[in-house]
Parts: sequence; structure tokens; C-alpha cells
Amino acid sequence: MRTGRAKEMRNLIGRLADGVSLPVPAAPDALFDALIAVVAEIRGREVVLLKEEFPHRTATGLWLDMPDHDIVLVDKRAAPVHQLAILCHEIWHMIKGDCGHHAAGVPVAARVLSDRVDVQRTVRAVAARTEFHERSEQEAETFALRAVTHLRIWLEGEPDSLATDRSQIAGRIGASLGHRRSQV
Repeated sequence: MRTGRAKEMRNLIGRLADGVSLPVPAAPDALFDALIAVVAEIRGREVVLLKEEFPHRTATGLWLDMPDHDIVLVDKRAAPVHQLAILCHEIWHMIKGDCGHHAAGVPVAARVLSDRVDVQRTVRAVAARTEFHERSEQEAETFALRAVTHLRIWLEGEPDSLATDRSQIAGRIGASLGHRRSQV
């Protein structure tokens, strides 16, 4: 991976972590809402997170770039840490503006959702049309794995895992580096 891309990923992970001011552990939905709020700020538009069932053996997440907002769909059957990975994967696509892996299905989904028709039907239609574009998918997967390494503390950490005050620079740096406890 290019050094510039790795730095871009670290910076985005740091920005996401900085936007989370939740106790450890936090409820998964609270963490997801905090991350969505950061992404909405970055994008300058509303971002909506929906949890839906995806058909088996298809995609588990989807980003839809609507005319005036973004929609991120995550498989509701996935475990919370897996949902976090799915969300981070789609966040990378959103920030990079690439959604080629769903290119054939996105126009269908956008039309269906813009008319507020059955979301489940939309998920089935798009998941059935997914394609794999190696480079953008590898980058999104790499970002998701790195992000989950740093963000999962809010899902699985002990109450004193972020002992350093996150409002202070040391706490934010430690959290962005994935440190689970204060160093002595």
C-alpha cells in the first residue's frame, strides 16, 4: 500500500476516534451514531445508518450516494464488531467516493430508496448485483481492519480502558493508536 494512502487511513481513523466521546464500553449503536456524526461533518451532509438483513452469501454492507444525503446499510444479523467493520468499510468508500463494487446496483437502490419503497427489497436487489473491484475493495478492507483495531475498544474494553481523559491530547493520541490502558 502506498505510504500516502496509509497516512490518509491513519488520519481518518484519528478523526473518527476523536469524534467518539463515549464511556468504555459503549452500546454499539451509540458508537455507530458517533462515527456517523463525524462522517456527516466530513461530508457536509446528512448520513443515515440503516440496519437490514442482507441475503446470505452476498454483500453485508452498502453505501448509497443519494442526491442530498448518504445512506449506509449494514447487515443487522452481524455481530457488533463485524457491524463496526462493515460500517468502516463503507465509510472508506464514502470518503474516497468510490462505490464501484456496487456499481450495477446503486442506481436501482437509489431510485427505490428515493421513492421510500421497501428497504429490504432494495438490499436484495443491490446485493444480487455486487461486483468485486480488487483495488478499491482491498483498500476499504484494509481501512476497516485498521479502524476496527482502534475503535473496538468502545465495544469490548473494560471501563478503565481509556483511563487518560480523551478531552486531553494524550487521551486522544492513545485512543487513536489503539492503546487500551494508560502507560506507566
